[in-house]
Amino acid sequence: MIALGVALGCWALGALAAVVARGRSAGAAAGAVGAIAGGGAALVASAAALGGAPHLWSATWSVPGGVLGLRLDPLAAVFLLPIAVIGALGAVYGVAYQREHAPARSSGGSFAAYNLLLLGMALVATADDLVLLIVAWELMTLSSWALVVEDHGDAGVRVAGIQYLVAGHLATAALLLMALLLAAANNGFGIAPLAHEAAVPAGVLFVLALIGFGTKAGIVPLHVWLPDAHSSAPSHVSALMSGVMITMGFYGMARFVPLFGAPPLWWAYLLLGLGAVGAVGGILFSLSQRDVKRALAYSTVENAGLTTLAMGVGLLGTSLHEPVLAALGWTAALLHLWNHALAKSLLFLGFGAVALRAHSRDLDAMGGFLRRWRTVGGGLVVGAAAIAALPGLNVFVSEWLLLRALLAGILHLAGIERVALLAVLTAVVFAGGLAAAAFARLVGVGLLGAPRTRAAAEAREPGWMMRGPLVVLGAACVAVAAVPSGVARVLTSAVGGLSPGADLAAAGAALRPLTMLLPLLVVGIVLVAALRAAWTRPLRSRAGDTWGCAYPGAAPSMQYSSTSFAGGLTTVMQPVLRAETRRDVMPGSRGAAALLWPVAAAWASTTADRVLAGVYRPLFARVDRGAARLRALHRARVTTSLLYMVAAMAVLLALLFLPGLSQ
Repeated sequence: MIALGVALGCWALGALAAVVARGRSAGAAAGAVGAIAGGGAALVASAAALGGAPHLWSATWSVPGGVLGLRLDPLAAVFLLPIAVIGALGAVYGVAYQREHAPARSSGGSFAAYNLLLLGMALVATADDLVLLIVAWELMTLSSWALVVEDHGDAGVRVAGIQYLVAGHLATAALLLMALLLAAANNGFGIAPLAHEAAVPAGVLFVLALIGFGTKAGIVPLHVWLPDAHSSAPSHVSALMSGVMITMGFYGMARFVPLFGAPPLWWAYLLLGLGAVGAVGGILFSLSQRDVKRALAYSTVENAGLTTLAMGVGLLGTSLHEPVLAALGWTAALLHLWNHALAKSLLFLGFGAVALRAHSRDLDAMGGFLRRWRTVGGGLVVGAAAIAALPGLNVFVSEWLLLRALLAGILHLAGIERVALLAVLTAVVFAGGLAAAAFARLVGVGLLGAPRTRAAAEAREPGWMMRGPLVVLGAACVAVAAVPSGVARVLTSAVGGLSPGADLAAAGAALRPLTMLLPLLVVGIVLVAALRAAWTRPLRSRAGDTWGCAYPGAAPSMQYSSTSFAGGLTTVMQPVLRAETRRDVMPGSRGAAALLWPVAAAWASTTADRVLAGVYRPLFARVDRGAARLRALHRARVTTSLLYMVAAMAVLLALLFLPGLSQ
C-alpha cells in the first residue's frame, strides 16, 4: 500500500511540477519524471498485489458521504499494471514527440494533464468508495479531454472534443445514478455487494453500469466518440487512451457486475451480442479508413468487442455453474486487455512517429519506411502481427483462450446456449480474418513499397526516446507468447474473485500446448532463411521495388493505394459500410474526344460511422429542435418569470393536498 501511495503522490507532484516549471522544455521534463517515477512505484504495488490478499486504506474526507478509501486487490492490480507500464513508456516517448510536434508551445500543461490522467485512472482502479470513484472518474474524463483537444486550432479536433465531452458526461450521469441506487440499497457509499433485501432491481443496476462503463470501454453502440477522440490526441496520448483508458470501463464492469448478485442469462446474452457486433463492425470500419490513427482506433473498437464477448462467456459460465467455461471466459477477458494494451500502444507510438515525420496521417502519404527505419518498422511489423492474432505473439494467446472457451461451451451445453456460442464463434473467426487483412493493409501500404511523398522519402528515423518504448513493448508482446501458462497463472486470483466457483487450473491447461509454439516458429524461420540463402547464392539476383510487378520504373503513384488494397472486402461489405464516393472529372477542351481524355480527374471515398450517422446525430438533432421550441417560450420579462413560479407552486400544492395525490 505504501508503493501505491508513492505512485499517487508522484503523479500528483508531476502534474504540479509540470505546471509551475519555467522554460519550454522544463515542464515536459518535470511531468515525464513524475509519470515515470509513479509508474515504477505502481508497478511494484501491482506486482505485489496480483497474487496476495487485498490491502485496504481509508481516511476521513470532508466531502459529504465520502471516504478516502482505497483497495488494492488482485483485480485492481490487473488494471493498475498497464497504467504503470504504458504510462511511463508514453511519457518517455511524449517528451521527444511534443518537442517536434509543437516546438513553439510549452508542453507543461500537456504533461500536467497526462499525469492527472494517470492519477485518475489509478484512483478508479483502487477506489473503495462510490464518491471517490465518481470523483476519480470525472478527473479521468476531464484530463483526457484536455489532452484530446490539445491541438484545438483544428476544427476537427474541436468536434472530437465536444463529442467526447458529451459522451463522457452522459456516462458519468449513468454511473452517478447507479452509485446513488446502490448506496441507497446498502445504506452506505462503500463498494459492497447489493443487499439481498434491496428494493432496487439488479437488472437496472446492470444496465446503468453497462451504459456508464461501456461508454468509456468503447462497447458498441456506445463507441461513437472513440475514433475521433483517439485519432485527434497526440500519439502517446492515443496509445494511453486506446491501450489503457478503455480498460477502466472494463474494470468497472468486472468490479460491479459480480456485486449485483447471481447473473441471469440475459446479462450474458447481451454482452455476447454486443461483443460480436463490436468485433466484426470495428475491424470492418478499420479496413475502410485512410487515416492510420482512425484505422487503429476502430481496431480498438474491435478488441473492445472481443473483451466484451469474453466477459459474456465468463458470465454465462457463472450463471450456468460451469466452472471451466467461467474460468476460460474471465481469464481470456483479462488477458486480452493486457495483450491489447501492449500491441495497440506499440502501434500508436510507431505509426505516430511515421505520421509525424511524413507530415500526414494518410496511409497514401507514407510508404518505404520499413527498409529505412529498421527499429520503428520492425516494431510496427511485430505490433501488427500481434494485434492480428498471428501465432507466436501475445494476442494469439488470449484469442486462442477465447476460442477454447467457446468450443468448450459448444461441446458441453445444449439448446439456445449452444446456438448462441456457435453464432459468436462465427463472428470471432470472421473478425480474425478481417483483422489479418486490415493490418496487412497498414503494413503493406504504410511501410512497404516506395515512398509516396517527398516528406516520406526524406524522413529520418527518430531518436532513442521514441524508439526505446517500441522495443520494450515489442519485447513484451513476444514475452507473453513465450510463457502463456505463467501469465495465466498470474491472473488466477483475480479470476477467482470474479467467479468464486471457477476452475482456476483450466486456463493454464488450455494454454500449455502453446508453450512450444514460439520456439518451433523460431526454428522454422531460421531453417527457411538458411535454405533460402543456400538456394539463392548460386543464382544471379536482381533487386526491384516491392510490388513492382516486374516493371522496372514503377512510380509511387502506380502502387496499391489504401483504398484499392481493401477494395474487394469493402465492396462486398458495402451494404454495411455504405461508403460514399465522389468522382470529379475535368474534360478536355478540344474536339469530340474531350470526354474520353480528361485533363484531370479525382476520386474520393468516405465511410461514416453508421451508428453515429444513423442514430446519434438524428437523435441529437431532434433534441436540438425540441430545445429551440422551448427557447421560444422564454421571455426576458419579470411578469413571465412570475407566471412560471406561480404555475410551479400550483403544481406542488396540488401534489401535497389534492385527494389521492398526497399518498
